[in-house]
Amino acid sequence: MDYLSIALSLTAVLIALYYYSTRKLSFFKDHGILHIPPAPLFGNMGSMFLKRSSLYDLLQDVYFINTEAKYVGIYEFQTPIIMIRDLDLIKSITTKNFDHFSDHRTFMYKDLDPMLANMLFSMTGEEWKEHRNMLSPAFTSSKIKNMFQLMSHCAVRFSNYVSKLPESERETDMKALLCKYTNDVIAKCVYGVTVDSIKEPKNVFYVYGRIGTMFTSYKKTVIMLINRNMPWLARLFRLKMLEGYVEKFFAELALDEIEARRKYKPHRSDVLQMFIDINDEKESGKGMSAESMAYHSFSFFFGGFDSVVSQLCFVTHLLAVHPDCQAKLQQGIDDALMENNGQLPYDVLRNMKYLDAVINEVMRIYPIAAMLDRLCVKSFELPPALPGGKPFTINPGMNVWVPIVPIQMDPKYYEKPEKFDPERFIEDEKKIVNSGAFMPFGVGPRMCIGNRFALLEMKVLLCHILATCNLKVGSKTTIPTELHKGSFNLTMKNGFFLKIEPRENPYYPTEIKRVANGDAC
Repeated sequence: MDYLSIALSLTAVLIALYYYSTRKLSFFKDHGILHIPPAPLFGNMGSMFLKRSSLYDLLQDVYFINTEAKYVGIYEFQTPIIMIRDLDLIKSITTKNFDHFSDHRTFMYKDLDPMLANMLFSMTGEEWKEHRNMLSPAFTSSKIKNMFQLMSHCAVRFSNYVSKLPESERETDMKALLCKYTNDVIAKCVYGVTVDSIKEPKNVFYVYGRIGTMFTSYKKTVIMLINRNMPWLARLFRLKMLEGYVEKFFAELALDEIEARRKYKPHRSDVLQMFIDINDEKESGKGMSAESMAYHSFSFFFGGFDSVVSQLCFVTHLLAVHPDCQAKLQQGIDDALMENNGQLPYDVLRNMKYLDAVINEVMRIYPIAAMLDRLCVKSFELPPALPGGKPFTINPGMNVWVPIVPIQMDPKYYEKPEKFDPERFIEDEKKIVNSGAFMPFGVGPRMCIGNRFALLEMKVLLCHILATCNLKVGSKTTIPTELHKGSFNLTMKNGFFLKIEPRENPYYPTEIKRVANGDAC
């Protein structure tokens, strides 16, 4: 082949690639929807894909292109997505007209990731409704309360450890440390497995748990984006979200435990036991299979490991940066301990308003889910985005995003949104303009089913750590906060380094003394 033929062939290939990468990028222009002009192939995701910005930054940029628009457009590579800005419209889509937007956009496939694809989050249509109805009884307040003591034992043991760290180890990466707590809590509360990741950091449960749930890495983000936007490429190269050996371990763990419990019928208060009990109460043929219980058990582990750790990291970081808030919270914890003979009962912890306010304020500024997505399954007409505009019909297969981060940082809804101000969540202050502008666990029927568990897990640990320790800014603490670029999840660029110092003359709960003398989690 001569050079001219080669040149012409390459030109034809480049033209074809350019056409392919831009053929859908006129969608918003054609429909008169406000948007940031997209780049070929990457759409509006180029800066994030190239690690120049975070999802937090990207959502903010698109959300604020017009402060009056009910919705705007964003391109996830070549996929046009409607970003809903108006709170009433968000409520309409996620709740009132849920039957039009009942699914998430699929990016976990049963032929690639059977365990992830069979989690409740990934299910669609009638399958999702059926499994949600079966699982909901396991996550009531009374059922979560039954796991409170399991969490407390793990938190007490953990706080004993961190309060006795030698001075040379007191400045530490909180994420690496807190992962051990959440791992032990979920191992005990979901599977009934007792592990001590402080003493045995190489235990298989902890090692595989971190590998399987750490989706903040750039590699996992790229794999997820390829699965979402080019599933054919993901299948071609077998780009799995979950490592095969991790999947095998957790599946076999649950299946073996289910078989043993059905045979020996031990008494347990964990999630897996709740699934078994609920399943046994169903009519024959209408319950979950053992495989489904294994998948859902892992979904609880998957959803509650890295996400809870990351949220706790932001809580501890902001408390260290704002010592006045930390001192106020510690005073409330000390008062609760003194009033209850050194104990922190469930009902007392549940009613600690300032603790709730601190956690809510952190979740407002740094929610782990930066946005929600919904997939249109039935046509739905949106009103004009701006006065004088035209309505727009969302057709089945189109995706909408609810931008949690920008809404919760919008000065229209929160006074001085950049300021860390837990007082805004104290009811007497009435500083929240619209409660619909706070949705860290989602909104509508598809909101996070494990939100009560996650909140209790965080509250228990914070109370026990702050009862015995002070969290302080260290030499490696990043101030001001700088988010990691190129990740779908919110996390700090240089890690969550803080200094942990034991408090002078803390009011020790009797639980701490008991665990210190040898009780196990």
